[in-house]
Amino acid sequence: MLKSLAQRRRQNGIVESLPAPIGGWNTKDPIARMDARYALDMENWFPLPADVMLRQGFSDQVTVIPNGQVESLMAYSAPSGTEALYGAAGGAIYNCTQATATASVAASGFANARWEHTNFTNTGGTSYLLCVNGANGLRSFDGSAWGQQAISGTTASEFTSITQHKRRLWFTKDNTLEAWYLQTVDAIAGTASRIDLSAFCRLGGELMAITGWTLDAGEGVDDYWAAVSSQGEIIVYKGTDPSAASTWAMVGRWEVGKPMSRRCFAKFGGDVLYLAEDGIWPLAALLSTDRTRPTLALSDKIVDAIRSASASYRSNFGWQILFWPRQTMVLTNIPVNTGSSQRQYAMNSLTKAWCYFTGIGSNCFEVYQGNLYFGGNGLVSRFWNTFADDGNAITGDVKQAFHYFKYRGGKQFTMARPILQTNGAPATSFGVNTDFADDNVLSTLTFSPTSYGVWDTATWDNGIWGGGLNVNRNWQGLSGTGFCAAPRLRVQSSGIEVHWSATDIVYKPGAVL
Repeated sequence: MLKSLAQRRRQNGIVESLPAPIGGWNTKDPIARMDARYALDMENWFPLPADVMLRQGFSDQVTVIPNGQVESLMAYSAPSGTEALYGAAGGAIYNCTQATATASVAASGFANARWEHTNFTNTGGTSYLLCVNGANGLRSFDGSAWGQQAISGTTASEFTSITQHKRRLWFTKDNTLEAWYLQTVDAIAGTASRIDLSAFCRLGGELMAITGWTLDAGEGVDDYWAAVSSQGEIIVYKGTDPSAASTWAMVGRWEVGKPMSRRCFAKFGGDVLYLAEDGIWPLAALLSTDRTRPTLALSDKIVDAIRSASASYRSNFGWQILFWPRQTMVLTNIPVNTGSSQRQYAMNSLTKAWCYFTGIGSNCFEVYQGNLYFGGNGLVSRFWNTFADDGNAITGDVKQAFHYFKYRGGKQFTMARPILQTNGAPATSFGVNTDFADDNVLSTLTFSPTSYGVWDTATWDNGIWGGGLNVNRNWQGLSGTGFCAAPRLRVQSSGIEVHWSATDIVYKPGAVL
């Protein structure tokens, strides 16, 4: 007698395909209703529009910086094409422009290495890197030498942050609610005047940072000036000349989440991102509504992770938000433990999908020549330029959302094949958790690199030749019984590009539970 289609399926199993979790890391939605495109945990996998990829690694730019932790990175860029990269550690600033073992000292004798900086080019075409650290006044680099600028009207050594707005330099001052600006447009020295925001900041505290903010991604009459206090009050002005009431007017005051550091603002197209204790917000959305609409936050899908991190590590130095256009990445540095076990929450700016990175000991990040660099424990490294972490293997772990598949009853999961695109042979382990369990179903991996042939060196017919990405779709046995399952994938590799596109899973319906 011929068996029915249903009987044959029960005997041989049903094959269903799930997409890779391109929706990214999700700590918000209920796990029983989460879409399969999301992941409950997503370590060292970066979501792309069509797949997810094992993050790229880093290589050292400068390996010996004697004064310990690099706490600031500052890029200099002039219209003439002159560019340079400087890192600060201890009481010195080091030239990190060229890859070298030991960085040369560019300037020294400073009280600390926590510099805030901006690039400024005047109408005469002279470009400066300007920085302050709350102790050593306004320091400058003009493309050839470091110097100090003379500021009158206040104590410049107390300037804690710096920005430019409408061709004018602005500063915050330590332990005050005063915003200071240079009276002369295009000037990098001279007399400073203040705007005292004490009357508007009802919660007290001190000013942490100032930013310029535009609504049209350009320079125009709709540009705003915004300052945030340590208590999370944002004061916004509009205008050009703060010394004249006719050209400078207050727009409003908002109470928002407290900033996580002085590095709480990041330019993001025509908007500004704000890193607060309750998430990452586009400034335009935050100030046009209120925090009772958390879906406006870019970090909405990882809101629990952000809040947990801010509660646990708030007092640690190293909080920073940065937008890296070349990789369409918004990166937030989470200072878990200075210079070693940091985390980075990373978002694809095209898809708004999140993940997190481990294994990157960063205190600070900076974009230089379009590339991303970080400062750590006595070193400066370039990120996302290799498929290894300074020669060491990268391990990626992901736990996809639980899925009931088309058949809602009990199932026995028997086989699976993650569809990988790679140019090598990474070590992989795949398993499933069933019915909302979080058991360890993955094996510990040890990656063994494959030696590829080198043209004009390797022996023909013996060497293994590298090339483009190839599809790896090997079947693996599974052991799991339940109504729903969460695919789990661990990959370890070094020197190999790895993308995960989808997963085929085989299950038998009607299994005894």
